Amino acid sequence: MDTVTTLAIIVAAWFVFYAVVKLFKVKRDDLEVSPIYALYKSTRLNSLIARLAAWHPTMWRTLGNAGVAASVGQAAFVSWLLFNNLLKFFFKPEQASPVQPLIPGVTISASSLPWFMLAAGLVILTHELSHGIQCVLEGIKVKSAAVLVAVITFGGAVEPDEEDLTKAPLISKLRVFAAGSIVNLLTGLLLIPIRIIFDGVMPEALGIFLSWLYFVSINLAMMNMLPIGPLDGGQMWRVLTETRPTGKLLQKAATYIFIALIVGNIVFSLSMFGLIPL
Repeated sequence: MDTVTTLAIIVAAWFVFYAVVKLFKVKRDDLEVSPIYALYKSTRLNSLIARLAAWHPTMWRTLGNAGVAASVGQAAFVSWLLFNNLLKFFFKPEQASPVQPLIPGVTISASSLPWFMLAAGLVILTHELSHGIQCVLEGIKVKSAAVLVAVITFGGAVEPDEEDLTKAPLISKLRVFAAGSIVNLLTGLLLIPIRIIFDGVMPEALGIFLSWLYFVSINLAMMNMLPIGPLDGGQMWRVLTETRPTGKLLQKAATYIFIALIVGNIVFSLSMFGLIPL
């Protein structure tokens, strides 16, 4: 069975599920079902986060500290990559690398889409669980946790109590915001020796999935640490600057500068390379 057929079957099965839910008028306060996703949001999932946090809390806190320390290097490295690549478009275009948004069906081919969505779902789920674990360790209440299923992918979300988060010490906030990206970064780095050791031995499908898992993990870990408003890096920049008289200005400046840097790379990439399906 080829990838397109498999994808079509999965999509068809999803719409059968959606039709059954609507036909039998299944209604629950903790369940939201739309044509493209289903969201189970409940405090019951908080117990899972609490159990994970209770498992080697010292390890999780060390991971949080490592995330805060690594965030500076991650942001600096991806900033240098984007700035250096943009300069190459002007002065050494033959050395420039393509930068493009990941758009299903456009820059992500139909054959790669299932692998990308599965990898993205796993990366996002572990990312959000890491935020939740750090919240528990720092004494920040998790109001709710959610599991998201969307046709061929899945994910999760954690909603911390805003009042607790606001009152938390600076280092606690930084650990919470940095936790997701450091777990994604370590996931990507650990996959490198696994791919090297088992290359040629593991099944082809597993190899393709691990390649996408590495790609999504590393890219999310790095880009998420840029000081752009909604991103975790932007949240870290906000709490570091919010007490300064020029805090709002610094936050807006960082967001606009880095968005311009990303957009500039994408525009010049499209003009030189066009769209490159993965």
